[in-house]
Order: sequence, then structure tokens, then C-alpha cells
Amino acid sequence: MPWLALPFGDVRKKFLSRTFKIKGIPSLVAIGPTGKTITTEARDLVAVHGSDAYPFTEEHLKAMEAKIEEMAKGWPEKVKHDLHRQHELKLKRRRVYNCDGCGVEGHAWSYYCKECDFDLHPKCALEEEKKEDDEKGENKEGDGHEGAAKEGWVCDGDVCQKA
Repeated sequence: MPWLALPFGDVRKKFLSRTFKIKGIPSLVAIGPTGKTITTEARDLVAVHGSDAYPFTEEHLKAMEAKIEEMAKGWPEKVKHDLHRQHELKLKRRRVYNCDGCGVEGHAWSYYCKECDFDLHPKCALEEEKKEDDEKGENKEGDGHEGAAKEGWVCDGDVCQKA
């Protein structure tokens, strides 16, 4: 892919940041052959789709969005998870986040707790559910850890905060 980039400290940065409303780095803006801006969200698109995001045409991006929507079909809307027993986690579209379960950056879908800003990859969230199904009826609730918070979190009733 033919990417052009500015060297760090380039004097043109200020003008381009203002023109494309860039608030931070790194940023990637896709500009078509005529000089027209295709998207100022190319960085997020590449983060989510990798090189499959290219070309950044409207038709291609719609197809990519449909693919993401299809990915979540059949997943539950809400889950409970041992790493975050205080609240249910809701399936949510998230551009980029860090999974609080495995620590790896995630894209597109997350099981998310808004109150605590807690994210799990769908794989991390649903893996536990699968284990519970595999254990055929073994009850995980009532094991005395209902109030336990993930390390690095302090929970007081319904309010959780990073320690």
C-alpha cells in the first residue's frame, strides 16, 4: 500500500492537523487520487481490519461493517464473568480497547461494563461460559467470592474504580 508519512517534527504537521482535525498521533488519513479526503478514520479502520481495510471506498467499508455485524450473531447480549462479578457485561461495539482479562488490545466487539470501564474480548468472556457449560451443572455461584474484584480494582457496592 502506498502510504505517505511525515517525518517527526515536520513543519507541515500543524497545517495538516488543523486541516484534518487531528488531535493525536499516530493518525492516518486516506486521500483519494483527486486529493479528496476519503476518511480521517483510516487508523481505526486499519487497527480493526488490518490491511483488509484498504481500499477505503464507501462500498468496501460497508462490506467490512457487515462482516463485523455478522461476527456477533449468536453471541449473548449480556454475560456474567468471574473477573467482573459486580455487573453484567454488555456486548458493545468498541473501536479499540485493552482486554482486562488477557491484557491484549481488542477491536470491534467487547463485553463491556460502562460503570467500571471494564472490557473483555468476546473470546475471553465467552470462554468461561463455555467452560461452565462443559462442566455440566457445576454451580459457580455461591462460592464466597461474590464481592471479589479483579486485581487493581476497588468495588464498593455498585461502584467500581481502578485502584
